[in-house]
Parts: sequence; structure tokens; C-alpha cells
Amino acid sequence: MPDPSWQAMQQAQQAQQIHQNHVRHHRAAHDMARAHARHTGAPHTHRPVPHTGARGGGLRGLLVLIVLVGVVVYVAHDPELRTAVGNFARDLLAHVQST
Repeated sequence: MPDPSWQAMQQAQQAQQIHQNHVRHHRAAHDMARAHARHTGAPHTHRPVPHTGARGGGLRGLLVLIVLVGVVVYVAHDPELRTAVGNFARDLLAHVQST
């Protein structure tokens, strides 16, 4: 049986990858809408806000990493929670892949 902490870390990385793909898709759709608006002469609907991820977050990124590690360690020690998180991650991945 695989190490529970390794399994939890894999699930956390998988969830992060799903989120990053979602953000990438959202940004692409937003950029496409913005490009379309430029061609049609539509006015700006909002001021652009810089998108910074956890990598460029400095202290915020460190805090996110600490919380993520804490959650992974906590999930790794509780078998029932580990099973629930694993099922949730698999369901979420299946849902994202089906859309």
C-alpha cells in the first residue's frame, strides 16, 4: 500500500493542476472576449486587474504553501478523511475532464 503522505501530496498536486487548468481556460476565454470587443468597438467593462499566482505572491505564496502542507499532513494521518479527499479529487478530475 502506498505511503499515505505521498498519496495525499499526489492528490494535492492533482487538485492544484486542475485548478491551474481551470484558470488557464478562464483567462483564454477572457482574452478572446477582450479581443472580440476590440474588433467590435465595445467599451471596456472593467479596469484590468493584474493576475498574480502563488508563484509571484511572495509572503502570500509562502502562506499558501504552509497551509497546503498542513492540510496534506492532516489528511495523511486520518484514513477516513484521506479516503474522502481521494474520492473528491477523483470525482473532480472526472468532472473537469468530461467538460
